[in-house]
Amino acid sequence: MNHVSRDNAIEVRNLTRVFPTGGSDTLVKANDDLTFSIPRGQVFGLLGANGAGKTTLVSQLLGLVRPTSGEILVEGIDAVAWPDEVKAMTGFLPQTGLSMRLVEVRRALHYTGRLRGQSEADARRQTAELIEELGLGDVRDRYVDQLSGGMTRLVNFGMALMGRPKLLILDEPTNELDPHNRRLVWDMVSRRSAADGTTVVLVTHNVLEAESAVDQVAVMNGGRITAMGTPGRLKEALGDSIRLELFVKGDGGLARHERERFGAVGTITAGKRDGSYLVQTDSARMPELMRLVHGEVGMDRVADFRLTRPTLEDVYLTMDGRSGPDAAPSVTTEPDAAEGLASAEASETAAGLVPAGAVTSAAAVLTTAPSAPATTPAPPSPFGEAGDETASGARTRQAASAGPVPRDGKGVPARGAKTRLRRMGIDLKYLWLEQMLEVRTTWSWVLMFGLLMPTAMVFGLTRIGNGLSDEQSLLFIVSGAAIFSVANEGIGTLAQRIGVLRQDGMMVYYASLPISRISFLAAMVFSRLLLILPGLITPMIVAKLMYDTDFVISPALLLVLPLSCMALSAIGLAIGTLVRSMDLLLVIVNLMIFVLLLVAPVLIPIESLPVPLQVFGYLLPPTYAAESLRLALVGDFGATFLFDIAVLAAMTAAGLVGASRWIRWRTA
Repeated sequence: MNHVSRDNAIEVRNLTRVFPTGGSDTLVKANDDLTFSIPRGQVFGLLGANGAGKTTLVSQLLGLVRPTSGEILVEGIDAVAWPDEVKAMTGFLPQTGLSMRLVEVRRALHYTGRLRGQSEADARRQTAELIEELGLGDVRDRYVDQLSGGMTRLVNFGMALMGRPKLLILDEPTNELDPHNRRLVWDMVSRRSAADGTTVVLVTHNVLEAESAVDQVAVMNGGRITAMGTPGRLKEALGDSIRLELFVKGDGGLARHERERFGAVGTITAGKRDGSYLVQTDSARMPELMRLVHGEVGMDRVADFRLTRPTLEDVYLTMDGRSGPDAAPSVTTEPDAAEGLASAEASETAAGLVPAGAVTSAAAVLTTAPSAPATTPAPPSPFGEAGDETASGARTRQAASAGPVPRDGKGVPARGAKTRLRRMGIDLKYLWLEQMLEVRTTWSWVLMFGLLMPTAMVFGLTRIGNGLSDEQSLLFIVSGAAIFSVANEGIGTLAQRIGVLRQDGMMVYYASLPISRISFLAAMVFSRLLLILPGLITPMIVAKLMYDTDFVISPALLLVLPLSCMALSAIGLAIGTLVRSMDLLLVIVNLMIFVLLLVAPVLIPIESLPVPLQVFGYLLPPTYAAESLRLALVGDFGATFLFDIAVLAAMTAAGLVGASRWIRWRTA
């Protein structure tokens, strides 16, 4: 981007995002050549009907969707090239709500702060502040999913504020809130905008609420901005008009001829309630309008009426239906801001940097009232070296006065391997804690299954036919029952867990955080270890008690058992991220667990299988997990054992890498 204002938090130029429609060659422009800027410290309202392009625009601001063309700068950082840096300075509250539903309120806030880069002390301090400010003291130790919808929304709002973000993106923040808490949210947004210089992007359908909260508003329709400016200037664009809200008693409402009389004076539309009508006309015709109310309708039929000036909702309803270059109102900017942008565009066009006419008139009326003064002319990197977290605890690196900060050529200060590893370790810790705390709600049932299922397998399989109690049969039954338990909890549960997160929209929460995919996936795998291990150990204990087996219990099991868990769990993650349909996911998981385990060399010796199944079996992780367990139990730690361990380690890495590639941290 060639012209960047240091007073703007967001700069968007010629932004286009095209999506193919399902099964056809037709392309749909979700965003069509958008160009605008948002001054630092302003509350920016984004209005539009479903399908107008709001969600796509927000997703691109967050780095979740890559633009087809165009540029986005957030606090001077390219959101396309450096999405993690933008996420580190952005708090996001989606409509779908956030994850961490099975942890306590205080932990949900605290963990989010740590994942956003806050120091331990600052995360705890801000958690206490938000619990007080949001009135969550009485529920601070309750699970989030035990709260009402409104209280859950407040907790999610608090999670978006953790880390003291420079940019706050709120999608319908007051959904499910009562009037008192709605006012609380708007007051908190205003305070952070005015006092802290936080830039707020507000996506909402509640136009009446937004009118009192926003400094600037944009109306989107068909992927384009059809109107933009301050609420006052947009309302002025409608002209000198008034609106009559009329409420008629009874079930009949206005007769046809009465509606026609009002229609001759102005524009009449039905209201949201039966018997209610909205009439908009020039203020000069107000006396004529009132004569119709008194004379034509009669006060005995009028339940209530109000005369008001145009509201932001009127602007929205008027502009939302427009498209094309003539859609924007004629006056939407402050003169200085408009001239500044026009000058910048003119200079770029003259230099050949931007094609003349590239910015349509529907999107060119873009900036409004002067912004809050910027405290720093150039945005710092969202990541700092170990121990250099700022007072707020956010991941920032201050420019050293002694000299320039090393940069990587893209405007983002360079980060060393030590810093990245440290951040990955912190992310892994708190993601693992979250997963473990969620697991505790069902651990007793999982533990019961992990004990009973392998016990039943050892008991039942040894009694097939005339009984399979010889040492070789017991070895295959024990290893098979153990690996079957791992496959069920590792492959099955984790694959479905990823599918549920994606289906419920909670994956967006993780993708909006400045965390690595590997940390997220590794935390999912490690969280299953304690649940899977009982199922691995139980078959050996049962066989010893029932048949007094002489298995070797060696330290090698401390390597075999966790590695088997991780390998199969990583495969489960890979399946869950690769398969998008929950129905298909369940079919594949059941196929792998119940069918493949019975035709792979897990319960059955390899030589007993047909050659095609032998070849196929060696492509499956359970084969190597079962074989390494059998070899460990008989004390054979030769080349075959080492090969099996190497294969399990490689499959663990391959599963994590595959899941990392397929998880689509960027949704498109």
